[in-house]
Amino acid sequence: MISENELNLTAEDYDKAFTEVSFLLHMFIETITVFVGRSTPSLAVAAGRKMAVNLPVYLTDNRPETVIDELVRVFTAQEMELSGEFDGREAAIIINQCPIGSVCKNRGMEIDGQTCQMFHYYIAGIVAELTGMPVRPRTVLTGEQCVFNLAFSGLKRG
Repeated sequence: MISENELNLTAEDYDKAFTEVSFLLHMFIETITVFVGRSTPSLAVAAGRKMAVNLPVYLTDNRPETVIDELVRVFTAQEMELSGEFDGREAAIIINQCPIGSVCKNRGMEIDGQTCQMFHYYIAGIVAELTGMPVRPRTVLTGEQCVFNLAFSGLKRG
């Protein structure tokens, strides 16, 4: 029987867990890239669409502005520093101290590489499912602050 519980964890325990999760994510991304190849973005979008169904949201208005506001609400409730704003036909998603970037640094992986791109497509999949329209991500900035735009197909704005 295990005598430890989550109330007795140390900073070292959290560091070890982060290292383990980083390793697992790295292996997961590498495996997906090998087996799926050029269809990797489609897989990330499909995963995001599946996740959207499980998010704790109830929307009566699926306009992109409303969906982005709800996405921000859900992710910030999970302690992620995320914001979103509209500019014409695109939404800019801004993440401060991106957890995916932290994993990339931990594993010596390229920032703005396959892992970052998969995360952006994953978010695009969530938003696509909630809005009911195709969404395509475009990376603007990576590093301590990550910025990517979501372009909405069929959105008629000026």
